[in-house]
Amino acid sequence: MRASQATLLLSIAAAVGLSCLPAVRGQCAAPGGAQYSGDMACDLYGGRPEFQPQAQPQEEEPCANEPMGGLFRRIRNHECCGNRWNLAAEGIALQRNATRSQSLYDVGTTATEAFNAKNFEFPVEAGVRLSAIRQLDCEPFAVEVAYFQVDGFAASESVPGQSLMVTDANGPHFIVNDGVARYTSALYVGDVNLRWQCFDRLTLLGGFRMGQLNEHYHAAGAGAGSGEAVTLDVDAFNHLYGFQLGADADVIDFGGPLKVKALCRAGAFGNFASQNNRRVDAGFSDESLNANRDDHIAFLGEAGVVLTYEFTKHLSFRASAEAMWLEGVALAPEQIGSTNFIAGTADIDTNGGVFYYGGGLGLEYKF
Repeated sequence: MRASQATLLLSIAAAVGLSCLPAVRGQCAAPGGAQYSGDMACDLYGGRPEFQPQAQPQEEEPCANEPMGGLFRRIRNHECCGNRWNLAAEGIALQRNATRSQSLYDVGTTATEAFNAKNFEFPVEAGVRLSAIRQLDCEPFAVEVAYFQVDGFAASESVPGQSLMVTDANGPHFIVNDGVARYTSALYVGDVNLRWQCFDRLTLLGGFRMGQLNEHYHAAGAGAGSGEAVTLDVDAFNHLYGFQLGADADVIDFGGPLKVKALCRAGAFGNFASQNNRRVDAGFSDESLNANRDDHIAFLGEAGVVLTYEFTKHLSFRASAEAMWLEGVALAPEQIGSTNFIAGTADIDTNGGVFYYGGGLGLEYKF
């Protein structure tokens, strides 16, 4: 009887020992076939194993526990950040308005206008826009560098017959035949911005912007008496330096290849402006007057819409439409009324404004 009891106890101890070894760390089979992991201690005297279950770690989705999940899903680590660079190149075409009213040629002695500066009609001109955006590691910030220029604005007008060329604030001075007038303008703008993606669909930005608006007006005709050339050349230069604020907002983004974004920028700029007015009457000495001003504030604002369509994971087609308003600048024809050749004095008129509108086509590359 005792022998059979001893045999039964040894069988139970062997079964318990095989199922739960004291030195094992890892999975362990419990009664009923359940699997546990962790340390375990086997109470042979109680005939029952004691388990210390330890839950298996689960793989978490990157950025799942971050606040503002949609934002930090893209910027916390490589999976979240996605593309670090966004490069864009675009050909743009802009239309611009003319200057304010300024008589350039009069007819007869009654000062009836033959041609006014506001009647210049600028054709659409082409330019280029380049930009690069660099994500700052896994933060909601990026640095943007952008540049665009349109330097081919030009409008011409002829004034047939005899007319009076207006040269300064004193009114017409030269009687000419078959006068011509030509107005050219060039715009260059570059900026460096810090971008902050504060929400999934909204990015705020602020930074430094500089621009240059160069203007030239040229008038010419044959002197009514001598038939020799009579000319007037007026140059105006605007050097703009200042800061801007802006925002980009996703208007359409359903996760597909098509995306539409709206943008706006606005800033105040110090305008270091200058002008030069030079007239030449054959047989007389050239006359030239100039002026400059470095304490004027100008305003530059723009708004637009950008559509992108992804061809591949990295390459997208880009189309844009935009409008830009520049106020507080010196425009070439408007300097005529600020110049007085008789008194030998000149001032600079920085009350001009220019409005541009148009669009562009290009490509974006992300990596």
